[in-house]
Amino acid sequence: MPALLLIETSSRLCSVAVALDGVIVAEHEELDPKGYRHAEALNPMIQTVLSDAGLRVRDLSGIAAAQGPGSYTGLRIGLAAAKGLALPWGIPCYGVDSLELIAEAVREAVPSELPIWSAMDARRSEVYSAWFHPDGQRSSADLAEVIDPTWSTRPAGLAGGDGVEKVLEHWPQLHDSGVRYARARHALAGALRSSAAQHLATWEPRYLKMFGQAL
Repeated sequence: MPALLLIETSSRLCSVAVALDGVIVAEHEELDPKGYRHAEALNPMIQTVLSDAGLRVRDLSGIAAAQGPGSYTGLRIGLAAAKGLALPWGIPCYGVDSLELIAEAVREAVPSELPIWSAMDARRSEVYSAWFHPDGQRSSADLAEVIDPTWSTRPAGLAGGDGVEKVLEHWPQLHDSGVRYARARHALAGALRSSAAQHLATWEPRYLKMFGQAL
């Protein structure tokens, strides 16, 4: 995959990047703490990074996008953009787990031997979460969890994501990495590991729970 476009829209951070031969050569992002501007921001950002990398859409050998869990609207926007770019040129698309992106961001920011716990805010007292080994390999499935006082007995871990602050008072052995959002660049490792492209007609976000559903 010599030329990859990477898209991350599962959180409040809208981010895109281009990798050539496994190296990030261009990236752009926009964070809106009060809302989501992904619909208006994403396509101009894609044009910017492609231009910065000296590429056209037809030059891409693959497109990778965060496919969930995360923001319902953000995920739909990201996957729709990927499909729209890929379909006319027959470009293969790859889905990368959003919690995996956070684990990569934590590894980049705070090297540690502790296992990594990725957590995204799922509203109310809920989080989307998953565990990863210090080398970034997954050690649990994605879960939609309700925060509970019994979490005080959970083991030590290094945490990242915008769901972390909600759990710190309940989990004394949790170490906060300070990472709140992953960037598109953090999808690169997962994209390179992908063995099969998505079927564009059936590729959908992985929400973990439907809108309005309580755990």
